[in-house]
Amino acid sequence: MPLDFPIARTAFYCTTLRADDAAAPHPVCNDHLAARFVTPEIRQLMAPALAHPGPAAGNVARHRIIDDLLRAALAADPTRRILLQGAGFDTRAFRLPGGRWFEVDDPGLLAYKEARLPAAEAPNPLTRIPIDFATESVRDRLAPLAGDDPVLIVLEGVLMYLPDEVIVELGRTLLALFPNHQLLADVQSPKFRHRYSGPIAQELENLGAHFADRHEHPAALLARAGYRRIATTSIIARAVDAGTFRIPRWLLATFLRELRDGYAIWQLERAR
Repeated sequence: MPLDFPIARTAFYCTTLRADDAAAPHPVCNDHLAARFVTPEIRQLMAPALAHPGPAAGNVARHRIIDDLLRAALAADPTRRILLQGAGFDTRAFRLPGGRWFEVDDPGLLAYKEARLPAAEAPNPLTRIPIDFATESVRDRLAPLAGDDPVLIVLEGVLMYLPDEVIVELGRTLLALFPNHQLLADVQSPKFRHRYSGPIAQELENLGAHFADRHEHPAALLARAGYRRIATTSIIARAVDAGTFRIPRWLLATFLRELRDGYAIWQLERAR
C-alpha cells in the first residue's frame, strides 16, 4: 500500500470523499468505484481531513466539473486520447463512455490501483504509466505518447503541490509533446489559498503532503509555460448548485467573489 508516499495519501483522501459521495442519497459525482480503494485503515488515517465539509464539497464538485467537460468532449469525439497526469484513483476510464485513456502516477499507487481495479476490465482502452517522480523524467516517460492530435490532459489536485518553476517546466513539457492538447486543471489563487485553505492544508500537511510555496499566481505560471485560458468554471459555485456547500448565492456574487472565483477548473490551450 503506497501510504509511505505522502502525495499518494491525498489520492486516498480524494477517493474516500468520492466513495462517501457515491453512498449519499443524492450524489454529485457518483463514482461508484471509489470505494474499492478505501479500507478501514485508510478511513481512520483520513478521518481528521474528512472532518472538513467545505473542502470535501469542493473536492467532489471539482471532480464532477471535469467529468462533465470530458463527457462533452468524448460525445463529440469518442476516440479522443485522455491523459490523466497524477491520476490517483481516477475511475473515469471505467465510468465515462469513449476515449483512449492513459493514467500516469507513482508506481506504488498504480500497483495498488491495479490490484483493485484492473486496467483490463475497463470498457475503454486504458494504459497505466508508472513514473518515479523522484528519479525519472516526465518528458522521457511520456515521449512515446507524443503526437499532434487534440489530446485532453487532466491535472486534477496536482498544481497546489508543485513549486512555481516545476509548473512552468511541466507545462512546457506537455506543450512540446502534445502541441494541440487542451489542459483541464484546478487553479487556486494565492488569495483563496490564504483565506480559505488553511485548515485543510494543515490536515494534508499532517499526512505529509505539503502545499508548495507560491510566489506567482498560477495563471502567470501557466502563461509563462505557453498557455492561454479558454474558460473557467467555479468549483465553489458548482458545490453550491449541488447543495453540498450552503451559502447564499448573492454573497458569492458580492462580498465573497474570491471564494467563488479563486478556485476554479480552467480550460487552457497553447497560446497562439
